[in-house]
Amino acid sequence: MKISTTIIILLLLTSISGPLIACDCREPRTVEEEVKHADAVIVGTIISKHIVTLTDSAFTNKHPSDTTIRYTPMSNLMIASYELLVQELYKGKITNDTLEIYTGIGGGDCGIRFEVGEKYIIYGKKESYYNRENYNFEFPEGKNIFWTHLCFRTTNYSQDEITEIEKYSKKKNIGKSMMIFADP
Repeated sequence: MKISTTIIILLLLTSISGPLIACDCREPRTVEEEVKHADAVIVGTIISKHIVTLTDSAFTNKHPSDTTIRYTPMSNLMIASYELLVQELYKGKITNDTLEIYTGIGGGDCGIRFEVGEKYIIYGKKESYYNRENYNFEFPEGKNIFWTHLCFRTTNYSQDEITEIEKYSKKKNIGKSMMIFADP
């Protein structure tokens, strides 16, 4: 009886678990390496936060008539979306003074928990850092969307970090009277 109960519990736990994601950062990059690696280097203030749930289309396509599949942890991935008011742009092209920054929600997925109202230095990539070979989620992409995580140098605002960034990039001031944007 004990063995069968244990097996049932293990089966239940493994069947309701969602996608397994583990944060595995290698040797941290220098500022110079990170500026070269990033698609964008931005200073800005977080103005809002939203949790977004993505659905794995391959998983739900296998069970098209089962609508409950869409709500199981196995077919969903939760990520955080932050709206960032841009104050300085050191690298990258944007078409607005606000951006969407996506990251994991933490707990092993390398996500960063930004605080609304706080100023950050964001090293971002245009594409999601989740391994696309393992997932069939439709990750948000667009002109004013960047992804970041703990393995990048993304950090709270620090003048020391800015001094290093300025050695390797050209600052573009983002102000109300003169905005520098890419062609839409």
